Amino acid sequence: MKRVFFFAAISVIAAGCTVPAPRITNAAGQPVRFENPLLSKDELRNATFVLLEKSIADGKYHLVSVSKQRQPIKNARQERIAFSADLTHYAPDYQDRDFQTYNDPLNYQQKTVVYICDAAHLALMSREPAMYTPCNSAFATRFMPMGIEKNYAMGRLDEATYRSYESPQTNQMRIVNSPRYALDQAGVMQNLGQLENAR
Repeated sequence: MKRVFFFAAISVIAAGCTVPAPRITNAAGQPVRFENPLLSKDELRNATFVLLEKSIADGKYHLVSVSKQRQPIKNARQERIAFSADLTHYAPDYQDRDFQTYNDPLNYQQKTVVYICDAAHLALMSREPAMYTPCNSAFATRFMPMGIEKNYAMGRLDEATYRSYESPQTNQMRIVNSPRYALDQAGVMQNLGQLENAR
């Protein structure tokens, strides 16, 4: 019973604290939306790339550059985001597109697109230069299947199994979150015109 109350309380608090970001439109009045998890290969043609860096001083993202060419990522605090040519979609510009669909057997086979940070994918980060993937990006987080949450809350799942999904070491699944907050911090969404004029 305590587990059910705990998860219900967290859900209410989280719902009360969520404020939707204001709607952003491009010059044609079309909404600019996050494409989860990546832009399509077609959308990447003539894309504009935004390089952000998280400041050590204030912990906020700042704009490094805007370009029609992919900028190299030079440190672990940098992230690169691609915008479609018509500025209707954006997503992190990960170099590896090896995403999979996770079917949640404990939640009506709910489908979620995930990236697996296993040994083979982690090896991509040891190259020089390291590949930009969800494994080394702040925009990707550990994925906790809803079926695991539900069954643990109802007492149908043991503690050890639940903890194994909580740990980033044993749960290698990552989901991609919208980088909108970082783009807002860096002033990119408030000044889309700089993307239209990128070279």
